[in-house]
Amino acid sequence: MRPHAKANLPDLDELAASARRAGRRAVVSGRWLAETVVDVAPRLPVRDADRLSAQYDGLTGDDLARELVRSAGRVSGGIAATTGGIIAAQELTVAGLILIPFELAAETALVVATEVKLAAELHHVAGRPLPGAPHQRAGAALVAWMSGRAVPANRVVATVRGDMLGRAGRQELREVLRRRFARNLTTLAPMLTGAAAAGYLNRRATLDIGGRLAIDLGLDRRSGWGANSRAPSGR
Repeated sequence: MRPHAKANLPDLDELAASARRAGRRAVVSGRWLAETVVDVAPRLPVRDADRLSAQYDGLTGDDLARELVRSAGRVSGGIAATTGGIIAAQELTVAGLILIPFELAAETALVVATEVKLAAELHHVAGRPLPGAPHQRAGAALVAWMSGRAVPANRVVATVRGDMLGRAGRQELREVLRRRFARNLTTLAPMLTGAAAAGYLNRRATLDIGGRLAIDLGLDRRSGWGANSRAPSGR
């Protein structure tokens, strides 16, 4: 039986409420997104290779990586569908239009959390679990997510890379997330068409970053993942 990959991720309604408390300026600038993702990343329930294999019918290596990326893509698409339903329920009233950016910010944060978790788990599948304390591992996973590149296999270099999310790294993260949020404004398209478009974009972005990392980790080189990829999913 395949696991439900959305389990234990942050709650969409709670994230939207947090975005509303932060205010429109913090959301549109990307500041709330960056702070939220950095806060959530160390608490993501990353599974090791043995647990992943057990949850995916005993798959290992390339086969496990493929299923893991596909599952994350489905979750990302489903998040957009949920957000689109919330927006459609608001019937695009004036009050609804005021709330929509916060729902979109929550969607963006949740999809990014899915992708960061995927980045960390792909390293486990490749036999290269991220080293260090939770915050170091989370920082390394975020850098991998932003760059589309695997964390170095050398433990010392990898640990240093996990510490690279300093001021400059956070500024880059904020800008990447701001652009991702702007792209997710596609969800504002009329009714289910907008939800479907956002779902497609989210799924494609997740498959892209997962494929690029799998290639860089030496997983499933024959699959063609990343062959036509342009930039990491957050960009």
